[in-house]
Amino acid sequence: MTNGKPSLLIALGGNALNVPDPLHAHQKEEFEVARKSMSNIVDLLENEYNKIILTHGNGPQVGQIFLQQELTKNEFPRQITLDVCVADSQGRIGYILQNVFDNVCQQRGIDKKSFAVVTQVVVDVKDPAFDQPTKPIGVFYSKQEADKLKQERGWKLIEDAGRGYRRVVASPAPLEIVETKIFKEIIDQGFIGIGCGGGGIPVIRNSDGTLTGIEAVIDKDRTSALLANSIGIEQLILLTNVDGAYLNFDSDAPQLIKNISADQLKTYLDEGEFAEGSMKPKVEAAVEFVKNGGKKAIIADLNNLLPAIEGKAGTHTTR
Repeated sequence: MTNGKPSLLIALGGNALNVPDPLHAHQKEEFEVARKSMSNIVDLLENEYNKIILTHGNGPQVGQIFLQQELTKNEFPRQITLDVCVADSQGRIGYILQNVFDNVCQQRGIDKKSFAVVTQVVVDVKDPAFDQPTKPIGVFYSKQEADKLKQERGWKLIEDAGRGYRRVVASPAPLEIVETKIFKEIIDQGFIGIGCGGGGIPVIRNSDGTLTGIEAVIDKDRTSALLANSIGIEQLILLTNVDGAYLNFDSDAPQLIKNISADQLKTYLDEGEFAEGSMKPKVEAAVEFVKNGGKKAIIADLNNLLPAIEGKAGTHTTR
């Protein structure tokens, strides 16, 4: 701890970065949205929370990269693999968050800097997820286009609710964050770390120890939990656009979970209380973090960040 305050890893949800129309947004809108999110983080510094790592999503930005490839496919061949697309988005988002965070600190007279890290995450090529890809990415294609891409590139594409065909990729479990020591050094040196964008660049470790990129999408919240445990972070904050995790969310009387043990939350998870692709990954990450040694995991609304950390909002999971 620093000044009695816990170290934090804050996983920024989609609403922390998303503009209303991400595929047609002007670049300056990204900076404006990021400024609101980074202002909430700087509020923490003013309340003496000094050891902070930030992780973030990248869905809209990767979507833009895929769309750009499709719009220029007659001039340039489709050649950027998914791992490189994730790296591209990490660089872009990392720069925006670092620039905005440092500017907000400077304007408030706070002597603090951030440090963005292009982050690789090791996965297992034998992970069962590679046998059953389920994560949709990119744009929609006609059946003729989909059949051609299946043949030419070996992609798996599925029909999506009558809107066309869309590529699906594996979402394997994160096993190791290659830059773990770098993140530890960043916070030990007094910087705010930024990384693990989009769940990290998926790589596999070869028999000779080298790393090779692989096309997959890693869940951001699970990677965040892994990083937090790996460097001894005390609290994991998973931000979203609702107050926390709810029981009976789609009913007429949803019930906000305020304080819960990891074991009880795991029971609710196993009973199917949380929606796939929505709250379920955050609940899984919260359970994993606490069961692997973390002190507390909090799921909360971005706009309630400080109240959530102070115990006044959100879902709090402990041992």
